[in-house]
Amino acid sequence: MPRKRDWGRPLARITVGRLALMGMDLFSVSNRAFDAPIPAPEPSAPVEAGQVAPAAAIGPVPATGFQPPRPGPRAPNPVTGLETLIGHDERQRVPDAGGDPWKRICQLDLIGARGTFKGTGWLAGPATIITAGHCVHYPAFFNGWADRIVVAAGRTGDSFPFGTVEAKHFSTLNVWVEEQAADHDIAAIHLSEPLGDRTGIFPIRQLADADLVGRMVNVSGYPTDKELAKAQYHHANRIMAVTPRRLFYDIDTVSGQSGAPVWAQDTADSPPVVVGLHAYGVPGTPIDLHITANSAPRFDDAVLAILRDWVRGDCDRLGLAMPAI
Repeated sequence: MPRKRDWGRPLARITVGRLALMGMDLFSVSNRAFDAPIPAPEPSAPVEAGQVAPAAAIGPVPATGFQPPRPGPRAPNPVTGLETLIGHDERQRVPDAGGDPWKRICQLDLIGARGTFKGTGWLAGPATIITAGHCVHYPAFFNGWADRIVVAAGRTGDSFPFGTVEAKHFSTLNVWVEEQAADHDIAAIHLSEPLGDRTGIFPIRQLADADLVGRMVNVSGYPTDKELAKAQYHHANRIMAVTPRRLFYDIDTVSGQSGAPVWAQDTADSPPVVVGLHAYGVPGTPIDLHITANSAPRFDDAVLAILRDWVRGDCDRLGLAMPAI
């Protein structure tokens, strides 16, 4: 039986900060075309992109606010080696991921020619899940594209509050397929039903460097070291550093959490806003930054345009209104 890949670790062929890509056109590539239009679903009451229910009294609460970075990172954990726990494990279990905003986050079974792997994704549109590029396309483990992905929004153990949805249509960026460039490790899973109308969706924002460094952000996903990726775990901390296409933060993650949203929430009553996509552990952080951190691709104008095109295309295909993302 093939050994499951630790998605929290950097992939062998990934190129970090490849400046040669600056002159390359960025565009979407997909594994297959849709055969025919899908019949319009029965109408349902949509959930607005920024809608947030009151946080549960038990369990982690999304971190809010903005503060200057504290001096110095936590020390690397010598026991975990290349894993992405930094110091002591500070993740907290989400006791009921069927509440908000946790239900917007999905556990993914990534099924391909070499086995089943685990990942995390999040709803950016009624029928569009955003995840890491290596969760849908990676030659060493899928022989290219994954065959299919089973999506479970808001899963907690054996509870599936929104059921499961199987998807066979995926898109990623040409730069990821051709170069495995970490800065563009971003993908979409295209659904055949408007799951996001039942869960709510995350708005996406591009923020300036000065608005990111020191900002408190959240990462929540489905790690393989906890309950075999059947439960959602959350940790929050501040952004330590940024580069033009990456965010670096002192937040604990482990394999299976690749593709999780990195979101900011200025107050307890304000909407959660995704500013990056978690994809890499400590070994993916450039040594010249002199920090111990995990990281996420961030969204520039070109990437944002493609993300919106993915959402718009799925809405058009299913006859749904395009949300304000």
